[in-house]
Amino acid sequence: MVFLAAKEGKVKKLKDFLNNRKTDEVKSLINDRTNGATPLVMAAKNGHLEVVKFLVENCAADVEYAGSVTFDGETIDGAPPLWCAAAAGHLEIVKYLIKKSANVNNTTLTNSTPLRAACFDGHFTIVKYLVEHSADIEIANRHGHTCLMISCYKGHVSIVYYLLEKGADVNRKSVKGKWFSYALLLILRYHNGQPVQSKQSFRNVNLE
Repeated sequence: MVFLAAKEGKVKKLKDFLNNRKTDEVKSLINDRTNGATPLVMAAKNGHLEVVKFLVENCAADVEYAGSVTFDGETIDGAPPLWCAAAAGHLEIVKYLIKKSANVNNTTLTNSTPLRAACFDGHFTIVKYLVEHSADIEIANRHGHTCLMISCYKGHVSIVYYLLEKGADVNRKSVKGKWFSYALLLILRYHNGQPVQSKQSFRNVNLE
């Protein structure tokens, strides 16, 4: 019942069910996983801010307690609530969780950060907010793919320019030595008619 109410954003039902229960019982209910996900993870993923607030403030839900979630048909294991909110584009939940001391660089089991998740789906405002709150732009996932690489690959031009302005390393390579950022930046010359300014963007690229 708790998981479903959190998933669907039914904060009143949650309050009615959890209020006045013993602390240990509440803790057990909010830490219980359904299909790998906790109530807080699902509330963050689905954009239910009031549910997130209630679980954290009234039920002492751990803002780092991760779970498994599905995005675009792919299961992501070990996803913290902040990662879920960033991936789904829920800025207000991102702000709230960071305010509650969520680790901005906490990763999934594949070493994906909330910043990388936001870069993947083009959530520019969230990208900027995370960077402004100490997100590391150089943390790569298990394949060695950085935030700059994935932003280039997905064609998120504004994010690419922003990461370059913040000093993203254009010479990084993946684990297999492929798809390093210079090659991906070149692709953007033909994306949406917004060419990369080569003199500025590529001035520090090592072509050897």
